[in-house]
Amino acid sequence: VTSAVEALHSIKAFLSEYLIQEFDYKDWCRVCGKASEKVLEDEERWGRFVEDNLVKDLRFASGLMLRLAVSVARDFGLKPGDWKDINEACGNAVRTVPACYQLQRGLPGALSRARSLKHVPVLAFEDLNPWKSQEGREAFEREHNIGWSMIEAVTAKDGKPRSGFCGVFSVADVANHDGMIWIHLRVVRESGKAPEGFPPNVVKEGDTYVWEVDTAVGSLLERGFFVAGSFVLLESEVCFMT
Repeated sequence: VTSAVEALHSIKAFLSEYLIQEFDYKDWCRVCGKASEKVLEDEERWGRFVEDNLVKDLRFASGLMLRLAVSVARDFGLKPGDWKDINEACGNAVRTVPACYQLQRGLPGALSRARSLKHVPVLAFEDLNPWKSQEGREAFEREHNIGWSMIEAVTAKDGKPRSGFCGVFSVADVANHDGMIWIHLRVVRESGKAPEGFPPNVVKEGDTYVWEVDTAVGSLLERGFFVAGSFVLLESEVCFMT
């Protein structure tokens, strides 16, 4: 960035692309001295640190971009309409960037991961598959912080996979359902290939699907978000992300 104007026009990409997809929070904490090496290298302590600090640090970054935009607009005498989109992007980012950052790294989530390990052929023989060993179940619980008994109860009536599909979807609704969360997806467009090993289902704009997720994922999603991914539809009429 070589000028104030270029900085202003880079804000939206910084918020929607860099902060969500490329930003290395751990490395940033190391460079800035925000966390000690003991914290950075200890998985449990680092996890607590992230839980306590990540959201507020990402919100700070979003707020900093708004202050930058205001300064440039003031110094160059810009009218509100000249940078309205940037102002709105900064305002939305305070809420959405922390959620999208976590989704980018946390998807598909515990419930979809469990269903993939059960139904996706290539994953069936994965080491520590929780469907095949107690050791695997204990490892799954540690990694996802969710009881395996709950996973078994939720998936008991799944039935067999019916089809696979892939695309870009908008979140039309978010609803609690028996301890889990149903994300109502509406197709924006088909994109990519359907998961291998399942009859492909051609999706069309406007089609709707119910994606069942655990609360760790569902609490981050909200109406208006966009999700791109590959899914498998089950006989129970819910789908999971692969």
